[in-house]
Amino acid sequence: MLALQADFGTLPVSEAIGILQFLQEKEIFSKLIGISVLIRVPDPVLVPADIDTRLPLARVLFSVPSRSADDKDRQSRLKYFSSHGARIVIDDIETNAIWEGASKISVDCSKGIPAHVKPLMIRLQGGNHIAQNLPNSALLAQADEAGFKWFSGDYAFNPPVHNKAADATARTRLLKLLGLVARDAESRELEELFKQDATLSFMLFKLVSSAAFAQTVRVSSFGQAINLLGRRQLQRWLQLLLYARQQDHHGGLNPLMPRAAFRASLMEAICLKRSGSKDELDCAFMVGMFSLLDKLFGNPLIEVLQPLNLNSEVLSALLQKTGALGKSLDLVEKADRPYKDFTPGLIEELGLSADDYYECVITAYAWVNQVCQDM
Repeated sequence: MLALQADFGTLPVSEAIGILQFLQEKEIFSKLIGISVLIRVPDPVLVPADIDTRLPLARVLFSVPSRSADDKDRQSRLKYFSSHGARIVIDDIETNAIWEGASKISVDCSKGIPAHVKPLMIRLQGGNHIAQNLPNSALLAQADEAGFKWFSGDYAFNPPVHNKAADATARTRLLKLLGLVARDAESRELEELFKQDATLSFMLFKLVSSAAFAQTVRVSSFGQAINLLGRRQLQRWLQLLLYARQQDHHGGLNPLMPRAAFRASLMEAICLKRSGSKDELDCAFMVGMFSLLDKLFGNPLIEVLQPLNLNSEVLSALLQKTGALGKSLDLVEKADRPYKDFTPGLIEELGLSADDYYECVITAYAWVNQVCQDM
């Protein structure tokens, strides 16, 4: 995860910046180390001149239409923002001529890679250019091959066919491990399954040795690794691994993994705000994590969930969106969708304030950021 794209719909720039200031007060920038925020600005003159006193501009990218950077006054304003740390991204490019101060471009690739941007990418070689609105994995591959470095869109929800036909043995082993952990099986049963999978074993030892666990003890056995991690964390890690194991052709993390991790963490954070018990927190996390298994395996969710023997509340939330968990899932599914799809009323239905909700969102993104670093 490199950046978050702030989608405020048709809100005026002043209101959008006000929301970013609110999130700044909620410590979004300090909690999301290394993560930038991209905000679209239709005209640089709409951005307050004292923006550098309101936001940490080194963590902000302003996406500006090419036509709004074509006169000296606007270019002067962009240079001012840039001198205070902001990065300027040029979008809505209609020709291969753009402001000479640009180093990064953003391109709508929903229907393919526009031919007129290729000369620009050659000229601006080395820039982390952004391919926007990628609807599927095929166009993601095209954008990657074209030289784009940052990607956005729904491609994660439309994985390639070869990803859906995941290795049956690995999938069965992970699901069996989850079942064993859920029924609190003895460690020796878990060890036997780990020993059958070299990659799974490597990732287990890597996890317990990571900075996130700050272990000072050298791990020398599977049993020790399992005990150091703990059953609750082991269950969550295995849920994540269902996604992480299905990697793309470049060997990177499956794009579905951070999406599922965000849903799981946000579900848990909402449950915590609603004073949920430890067991309720685990159920909330599980609902969020499992809500994308149909996309991962290319099968109906009811079929994928069958071997897991989940309780009725979790199943109802996943399959019918009923109960408190179902309502939470409905909100969580909309949380990373375009602003026009969001339903603010869901926040109130769950008894949350806007402050509560945004604190939960920041907590979720912070956890996803940590997970992506550790995997």
